[in-house]
Amino acid sequence: MPRIISNLLARCDAVLIGAAVIATAIMMLLTSADAIGRYLFNSPIMGAYELTEKYLMVAAVFLGMSCAFREGIFIRVTFLVERLPRRARLISDFVSHLITIIYSAFIVYAAGAQALRALSDETTLSTVPVPLAPAYCLVPIGFAALLVMLLIDLPRVRTGNSLLFREEAPTA
Repeated sequence: MPRIISNLLARCDAVLIGAAVIATAIMMLLTSADAIGRYLFNSPIMGAYELTEKYLMVAAVFLGMSCAFREGIFIRVTFLVERLPRRARLISDFVSHLITIIYSAFIVYAAGAQALRALSDETTLSTVPVPLAPAYCLVPIGFAALLVMLLIDLPRVRTGNSLLFREEAPTA
């Protein structure tokens, strides 16, 4: 892959990961401040739950998917595949990888269509006048990043170095 494209993808991935981390931090701070306000001062933050549910959780989950893929932390059930002969395992890996690509492409398409419909809708959160449409755009963005990573990773399946099938990251 040309270096310019590789650098561009790395920067895009870094932006998505940064946004997911920031969303997670804001979610943590907002939830804590809301709980403190609710139980100590009997004055919760209006719209905290809705912002957390509709924006921050969506951003944290879907914008971080490419990082989860790259780090090998997707959930896999491997007890059958580990017992297959090398050739059968390679075929199984290719089929799994292709199914994952097709599924991701379908989600990009479907979520993108939903996001386009939502952009013409003026629905807002129930307690604060924040439009919901931008939250719908986060899902296809996250899945598109994952789809690009999957497509780049496809040739690695043949050598057994695919990120989709690598061993789990060590836990602390």
